[in-house]
Amino acid sequence: MKAQSWQLDSEQYDFYFPVTPLYAHLDTERHVNNVAVQSFHSEARTRFLMDALGEPAWFSDTVLLRPRRTVTDFIGETHYLSEVTCAARLVGLERDRYRLALALFQNGVCVGVQECLMGAWLDDRWVDLPEAVHEALSSRLREASSLSEWPDLEVDNVDLNRYPCDTALTPRYADLDPDRRLAELSVARYMEQARSGPLDMVRLPRLGLLVARIDIRYRRWDRGLAAVTLPSGLPRLGNSSFVVRSAACVDGELMAVCESVMVLMSRDTHRPLSIPDDLRQAMAKVSV
Repeated sequence: MKAQSWQLDSEQYDFYFPVTPLYAHLDTERHVNNVAVQSFHSEARTRFLMDALGEPAWFSDTVLLRPRRTVTDFIGETHYLSEVTCAARLVGLERDRYRLALALFQNGVCVGVQECLMGAWLDDRWVDLPEAVHEALSSRLREASSLSEWPDLEVDNVDLNRYPCDTALTPRYADLDPDRRLAELSVARYMEQARSGPLDMVRLPRLGLLVARIDIRYRRWDRGLAAVTLPSGLPRLGNSSFVVRSAACVDGELMAVCESVMVLMSRDTHRPLSIPDDLRQAMAKVSV
């Protein structure tokens, strides 16, 4: 799923606001962590909805407006202290879903984009958007000149027994959102933790890892605090990049599936590095 050229142009969006990265957002590579970047996109989506639907739109005691799928592309590094402009635009609307294009700009340059497919969740299933929501969004729709096709990522027929790595987590109260459901960014953090399982052999001196894309498909939104397991494995190895597939299971139910495109980097040159043969053989042992 390749970002379209118009997505990198700030003037193509109709909703903006600034945020300032915090020290707590930094990772061990000393730039803004991937989950923090995803939080900026989530904030843009929430504030866009508040602008379109009214301020109470950030919470709900009935129908939840939640992502069905998010595809986040990390185009450049996001750095500490420099202000980030978050941008949003509604590019698709159907009876049971709507599509948002989101982007982040720092120092006049696009550092990341996200395409988000949103839906309405009630009790234990996806439902049509409430009529008031559909009507309000209709007036904000701006058709895009071009949109990428969603890549295949199946969530209904996932064989978790094929995943070679499995991590168990104890949930925390902080993992809940204001609607008492497992928060979207908690799922993103779970997927980050799941990636660490198959990547232990990559954590070597002079080698670094860059996240290029994170594609998460959400199966359900009716889970709160419960036991969490994170199966993961490597479905594809390229020259300098590879894919980590992971899943989040909550209370024994599959909640979300993720594919992360990772790039092996040289710490000396900060450039992509071909995967050495010995490392490739080790990574093949955790293939899925």
